[in-house]
This record gives sequence, C-alpha cells and structure tokens, in this order.
Amino acid sequence: MREFTDPDVDVRVDLAALVEEVSRCLADLGRGAAVQAPKQLLPLDAGGFFLSLAGVVPRLGLGVAKWASYVPGTAGEPGRSTSTIIGSDATTGAPLATVTGMRATQVRTAAAAVAVARAVRADRPPRRIALVGFGPTNRAVLDAVLAVAGTVTEVRVVVRTEHSAATARRVAGARGLDVLSVGTDPAAVAGVDLAFSATGATGPVATLEDLAPDGVAVCLDGAGTWRRGPSTPVLDDHMAHGHVPAVPRLLAGVEPVPDGRVLLDLAGSAVTDVALVAQLLRRVGR
Repeated sequence: MREFTDPDVDVRVDLAALVEEVSRCLADLGRGAAVQAPKQLLPLDAGGFFLSLAGVVPRLGLGVAKWASYVPGTAGEPGRSTSTIIGSDATTGAPLATVTGMRATQVRTAAAAVAVARAVRADRPPRRIALVGFGPTNRAVLDAVLAVAGTVTEVRVVVRTEHSAATARRVAGARGLDVLSVGTDPAAVAGVDLAFSATGATGPVATLEDLAPDGVAVCLDGAGTWRRGPSTPVLDDHMAHGHVPAVPRLLAGVEPVPDGRVLLDLAGSAVTDVALVAQLLRRVGR
C-alpha cells in the first residue's frame, strides 16, 4: 500500500488535471454512476468535531474513506485540523493508499470550487475574481484558478486585518502576480465575475448583490458567509440518503444552470477525494 503526505500532494498533483477529474467525478455522482455516503459529524468538546466521508467511483475503480477532525483555536492558539484518506480498489476492496495531512483536502477543495464555478458559467469565462479570506484553502483556490483560467485579468483579496493583508501581499508576490489588489473592505467584491469565500467566519462578511449581475460566489465556509436576497439561487453539494444534491446534478447536465447571480455552497464531496487519490496513484504507476 502506498503512503502519501503533504509534500507528495504538492509534487505529484497537477492542478489543471485535477480540476478536470473532479469535474468528471462530480458528474458521475450527478448521473448516478458514482455513489457517496452522507457526511457524518461526531461532536468533540469545545465545538470541535470528527468528520467522516466515503464514496466510490467505479469508472476509476476506486473508493475512499476520509477520517478528519477539527478543534477550534483558543486565545493565542490557532485551530487544529487533521485528515487521513484511505483509498481502496473498488472491485476487490483491497486498500491501495493512505493520504495524510491537510494539503489533500485543501487542493481537492480548490479544484472542486473551480470546477463547479466553471460549469455554472461555461460560456462566460471570468475576468475579475475575488478571494474573501486568504488562508490555506483560498491560496489553493488561487493556484487552481491560475492553472485553468487564462482569462483572469484582476484578482482581489479581501481579508479582515491589515496583518492578514500584509501576509496576502507577500504570498501573492511570491507567485509573481501583478494583477492583484488586497484590502480589508468587503465592498471590494463589487463587480467581480467570480468570488470564493473561505474565512471561518460565523456570520455574513460579503454581499452577493455586489457581484456582477451574473456573478457567481463559491462559499467553502458555509452559505451564511454571504448576505443575499431571498430569491437568490443557492446550489449545494450536501449529500443526504436517497438524494443527489444540485451541484453534482449540474455538472452531469441534469440540473438547469440558473441565470443571474448564484451562490454555490460546497461542503466537500468524497468523490473529489477519489479524484485526488486516482491522480496520486496514477503518478506512481498504479
């Protein structure tokens, strides 16, 4: 059985290829050609939790199970997250790989965010994008966007403090970006075609109606991050027994694409973990 860690994900995963495979896996789920169990949460003290996900994509011959945890931070201490993925042969059930560390989750989350946003506005590639929050997840989102969207001419980053803004400028500078603006005013999302939020906030931090008239917001931190009108379409990937959610159905072409502004609420799909494990195994000759 192969063992992969954060450095393996950074070296072996091609972001553009992962976005494409994530799109296919979500479409498989949407048309019933893949299966996924509802996400399970088990509470821990002080607001923490364990999380489990499982899914199978027969086309790739793989199934995965993920066991993760989150413990909120305290004064002076950041929150702590863990993740372990087990990938198995979908025919024999034999375990093939383990993937430990948070980079796998960050990278597949970013790939899914970009894949879904692209599917919603396939006929209108984004030119102006915004990142609300600039932690590890949205940094991965930025990398995924730059890997697949050659049309982007402006990137705006919205953070909560000037300290975070300085960090964002430093990280973005290391990527050689000359199309980026950073600030603390959430109104900076005004007029953008596409926005991604990953903030950890517990309440609204940006307003959907500030986006372009056909703008798309992808929330990776819960739909409550965005103020929005009551008629705004909200598409999610929240799996339930006997119910395939709107997001994979949209990628399968069986859910209509809404007009106007749209909010996409992504909580994470196990089939996207299958896509990542498949790429890791493919790179080592499985």
